Amino acid sequence: MRLKSFYGATTTDAMRLVREALGDDAIIVATRDDENGGVRVTAAIDEPMSPPQNQALRQVAETTDSQSIEVIAKALIEHRIPSTLSEKIMATATQYAQDDLLLSIGAALDTHFKFDPIPEDCERRRIILIGPPGAGKTMCAAKLATKATMQKKSIAIISTDTERAGGMAQLDAFARLLKTEMIEIEDSHALHDAISMQKAESFVIIDTAGCNPFNKGEINNLASMIKASGAEPVLVLPADLDSTTSLEMAKEFQLLGARALLPTRIDIARRLGAMLSTAYEANLRLCNFSASSKVTEAPQPLNPVSLARLLLPNKQEQEQQQKATGTHSLRSVQEHIV
Repeated sequence: MRLKSFYGATTTDAMRLVREALGDDAIIVATRDDENGGVRVTAAIDEPMSPPQNQALRQVAETTDSQSIEVIAKALIEHRIPSTLSEKIMATATQYAQDDLLLSIGAALDTHFKFDPIPEDCERRRIILIGPPGAGKTMCAAKLATKATMQKKSIAIISTDTERAGGMAQLDAFARLLKTEMIEIEDSHALHDAISMQKAESFVIIDTAGCNPFNKGEINNLASMIKASGAEPVLVLPADLDSTTSLEMAKEFQLLGARALLPTRIDIARRLGAMLSTAYEANLRLCNFSASSKVTEAPQPLNPVSLARLLLPNKQEQEQQQKATGTHSLRSVQEHIV
């Protein structure tokens, strides 16, 4: 597989150069506006084996590589992953192209993203869930508490969400089902005292009120809570936000110390480009993801393989795509872009 970048004043000009250099069988990896104006297109084409030592081996290599790269490229397009990031993922994935698509794209994701799932052994750990209103922080707190309780871990549930109607009641109801107490906090001093009262081995989960990251007063209040808690801030963001809003929010919360991202509503989001772009551009570690409204289904760990599964179509869909299309021709991809 050979990758090459082509520049043109317009998309049509760049595509003409691709056709002249690589022919109609070229695979379009990414298109983007060039920083100096115009359009830059990155295309790929299979390199022939020379000399072919074995006809069967040559056929397997051609089929496997082209189909693997095509499925990955199509997945990146469908998830609306920004072209610059797609280029990097594709360039790495082509080095690992093989029968196992999960390993191919997983290796690429592991190269360009950071992963740090919340460990199963949650003892002696404190986390404070932060994010905008409606992100799903309270549900995530309940899910994490439920999982820890089922593992017979010592937990402490603390909420600072005293203003949202029903917010405190919702988490309190979950706490009672788990036969544990939910501690209500109204200020940073009380939060510090509440944490100091907990057993050293307890997993402390702190739920915060939804914060408008562009409101200075709300940001200052949240900052004081984070400082008083001494806990690790975990940013909770819906995966179905648009990429610009998601990134702008993430950068504001990052100033408060957020280093880990827990995306929610994965089951609703049809495209994950915004989530990946946010994690990459804000340099956030991907920890876990929530894909259900059921409190018994805890946020699942995010690692290169689990993320690859979220991006790629299931096996049956992959087989249907490969039978129907083979590889993307330059003409079909050009029609998609235009």
